[in-house]
Amino acid sequence: MGDRTVDTEAGPAAQAGPAPGGLVGTLSSELGRAGRALRSVVRTPAKVTWRAVARQWIWSAVIWPFGGVRVEGEFDDAGPYVVVANHGSHADTIAMMSASPTIMRVVTVAAQDYWFTRRSRRLVARGLLGAYPVRRDGEGAYEELRGELANRVAESMSVLIFPEGTRSRDGQLGRFHTGAARLARDFGIPVLPVALVGSRELLPKKGSLPRYSPVEVRVGEPIAPDADVEAVTQAAQAQVQALLDRPRRPFPVSDVHTVAAQALAGWRGDAVMFTWGLAEALSFPVMAEMSQVWLGVTQPRLLWRRGAAVVAGSVTGVALGHLLAAGGVRLPAPWTTPAMRQAVSRYLADGPRGYWQQALTGVPVKLFAAESGRRGLPLGPVLAHAAGERAARMAASTAVLVVAEKPLGNLVRQHFGAYLVGSGLLFGVLLRQVVRHWER
Repeated sequence: MGDRTVDTEAGPAAQAGPAPGGLVGTLSSELGRAGRALRSVVRTPAKVTWRAVARQWIWSAVIWPFGGVRVEGEFDDAGPYVVVANHGSHADTIAMMSASPTIMRVVTVAAQDYWFTRRSRRLVARGLLGAYPVRRDGEGAYEELRGELANRVAESMSVLIFPEGTRSRDGQLGRFHTGAARLARDFGIPVLPVALVGSRELLPKKGSLPRYSPVEVRVGEPIAPDADVEAVTQAAQAQVQALLDRPRRPFPVSDVHTVAAQALAGWRGDAVMFTWGLAEALSFPVMAEMSQVWLGVTQPRLLWRRGAAVVAGSVTGVALGHLLAAGGVRLPAPWTTPAMRQAVSRYLADGPRGYWQQALTGVPVKLFAAESGRRGLPLGPVLAHAAGERAARMAASTAVLVVAEKPLGNLVRQHFGAYLVGSGLLFGVLLRQVVRHWER
């Protein structure tokens, strides 16, 4: 757990192990002892507890907005295991809690002198991570660790260990200590290597806020316990390194986003955006900028081009609305109020420059087009001021989307359906507030 992860080799007692098993007889004796330990320690079958389910739900919800967790390989529920993983981030334990099946009931160990000295840290360690305290050094530290975990393993709980002992500073896999292999030997349970990819980018060691980075949890093959703890440790490290060397999968993209991006590719997208701007300037009740929020983001590299298409459509719509109003045609204007029309009449009393009032008032541009046509204002200045106001407003909103694309773009692409629903609900609330303001 971060820099405070316990080194289960610490202390003189931790250095002591069984006599080297160079002879066949000695090795057989050690393996027999491991088998007896397995039969005596693991007394109850694995079972799901409400705490395990709650932890998995909580951490899955926490990590979901940042890309979530994807599992490669299979977590065999025939454990328990001593799970060993590379360590690059405080998010590693969260990812493991989210990814491992509740039937495994993974618990971890945490340094007593850090995680259990303050009430807030103790609540996180015990309540949310299922961690157990252990001294990091001193005589008898390993024996205390083994004793602390014995009952957990007896209940078929798997134990999560970060054998590097601390988070990696450069992303490279550090040397594994033998503590995990010694626990596996003493409890007679296998070691399960796991590689965590993406957690370091999600929550860097020297970073502050989490970043979008889907975490891949790559599960290796169990390694049988053995008296030769060095060999088991080296085999586990080799597996984790091999899993880390695999190429990272592309970031996930929702099917909704894929369909929308394909439908809006090339000139089709430009035509849709132009039509949206045109319709909004005539009668459509949803503001032109929302076309960028909902559709433009599917092609982030074309946001400025798509914004220009919306402006072109909007100015064309203003021209048509102006000419139709001048000819006595009144188009439908849903979600508008008499107070809005009265305000537009005041704004345009001094001429076409009143179009600039539209930028911050929330009054739809279609009312300006209808009023300027009804007043018989000259079309040329009307279009000049309307184009300037429309372009300025669209440029501001597009700039916000371009800036937000870097930290949030991948998240939007992965959860595009939820993004559409959420932004739609927010827009509905804000629109209702605008309409209510103009109903006063």
